Amino acid sequence: MLGIITLIYLIYQTKATEKQAQEAADQVSEARLDGIYQQLLDYDKFVSSPENKRVNWLIANPPRRLQDIKDPAERQEFLAVERWALDYFDYVYTTLPGLLNCVPKDGRLVLPGSPEERHTCDQWVAWSQTIYGNFRYDKTLCEVLKGDESTYEKKFVRAIRESRACTDGL
Repeated sequence: MLGIITLIYLIYQTKATEKQAQEAADQVSEARLDGIYQQLLDYDKFVSSPENKRVNWLIANPPRRLQDIKDPAERQEFLAVERWALDYFDYVYTTLPGLLNCVPKDGRLVLPGSPEERHTCDQWVAWSQTIYGNFRYDKTLCEVLKGDESTYEKKFVRAIRESRACTDGL
């Protein structure tokens, strides 16, 4: 009888431990997602700051090429912002597969209306659209990625390239 009680107790303890481990993993995932959103809030705070009016204007109206910005100091400041954006999107792209169970194995961006959309989750489609849209809109982001390609995750670069967001090539 004591053996059966011990066995029941061990099963109960094992299930309780598994539940605690899952709760801890969920908390870590939530904290990582919060970190992604916090970085975006910090970026918004930076670009909306009155001291950054010119950079903010350039972000809203990106030049076709970095060389179109005539003032070298302004060009460098804008380049720093573009590199921050690249680092952010690379971080998001490489972090989300560990947090979402619906990211395609090949890491492709899944856009709304694509055949792949029904095989993935809304979160990945939304992030894919965000990443794609930023590269599609901001040609200098593509230019900077092309120049710094070796510093970014190969899968990330391939996903941008295959999405054809950079219409001037990558």
